[in-house]
Amino acid sequence: MNSQSLDYSEAFSEKFSIASLLYIRLRRASSRVIDVMYMCENDTYAQYVLNLAYATEDHELHKLAQRIQNLLPQDETEQEQHKNLNLIEEDSNDFFNAKPTEEDILKAQVSHHYIGSLR
Repeated sequence: MNSQSLDYSEAFSEKFSIASLLYIRLRRASSRVIDVMYMCENDTYAQYVLNLAYATEDHELHKLAQRIQNLLPQDETEQEQHKNLNLIEEDSNDFFNAKPTEEDILKAQVSHHYIGSLR
């Protein structure tokens, strides 16, 4: 293996370890659950999670967030980061505000009915 792939592997491993600790602490402190693998792969999502961590009053979360922040590339401007984070929030709002169709309701109800007299 060459040194470049080893460096990437080590960086990913370190980011994964810290993100796992962040996951546990964030879940305990604010009942938020994050996707650790996606956080390691997507820097925009990682920044969104870090903003959640910074929004808490937990000192340990702030320290973990700072450690991950140091591993992220610093070339994006702050304005681009806010734009990307707003897009993520809009997508998640659309997902949670979606209304089920009548077909979805029917499918959900059918699975709860008993067939004949079987229970």
